[in-house]
Amino acid sequence: MADFKRMVIGAALLACLAGEVAARQINLPSRAPIVGIDVPAAWKTSPTSRGVEVKSPDEEVFFWLETYRPADEAAVRKEHNGYFAGQGVTMAGDPQISRFEEGSLKVQATDLPATWQGKPTVLRYLAIDAGLPDGRMVLLSYWASPEGDRRHAAAFKAIVNSLGSPK
Repeated sequence: MADFKRMVIGAALLACLAGEVAARQINLPSRAPIVGIDVPAAWKTSPTSRGVEVKSPDEEVFFWLETYRPADEAAVRKEHNGYFAGQGVTMAGDPQISRFEEGSLKVQATDLPATWQGKPTVLRYLAIDAGLPDGRMVLLSYWASPEGDRRHAAAFKAIVNSLGSPK
């Protein structure tokens, strides 16, 4: 009986993990894609005008992944900042900007100290130069609870690391 119980618990655990491990390819933009990412199968996705909106299964992590032309970056960020303000997110300090390279990707990370409902929240922009032939950039606008940020860190890193050519 104990072996059967272990087998059932193990199968249930594998089924739960499969939702995080199994992934589906999302290509951006949907018409004439130039870039793709892998999103865990259990994460919810919805199309946006420039890309895709993605939410973790527990909705503790939310981000947009979009392509844009560098000349449009200020307008895109203004749109996103308006959304966050409408959700009650309040900026709580100066942005911290860092730049790094991850493989062939050049990334500018902007961490924005912020609060939501009076508590700290994680708000971050990743402007990614993936060397796309038409010069477009990829913007990842990320919002998460501190707990969700920690809980889904590995899955989110895998999503970012999967950024590449559409499949």
